[in-house]
Amino acid sequence: MRPLSFRPDALRTLLLRNKIATLDELKLALGTAVDVTVFRKLKPLDYLTSYSHRGRYYSLRQIARFDDHGLWSQQDVWFSRFGTLLATAEGFVHPARVKLFETPGMGIY
Repeated sequence: MRPLSFRPDALRTLLLRNKIATLDELKLALGTAVDVTVFRKLKPLDYLTSYSHRGRYYSLRQIARFDDHGLWSQQDVWFSRFGTLLATAEGFVHPARVKLFETPGMGIY
């Protein structure tokens, strides 16, 4: 017997229409109850996970319209070009750390 085949087009269509979705909504769109199947189909779509709401929401990078800080929100759900909340915080702190060691005319040391 041939195993079931799930098409990532269903996820792309849902996310293009709604902009964001929860894991349960993505599973429903695919017709599966298995989380791993959803993640396997999301991977080639270049997806984002929200840094707010405990990473409960997903979107596509092509949908996001990041501001100058690399942040984007949709329906009070926040996403970052850096990815996770920890990576976002690090992205904001790292440039500040570099400036501490910068001397005018001498570069960074």
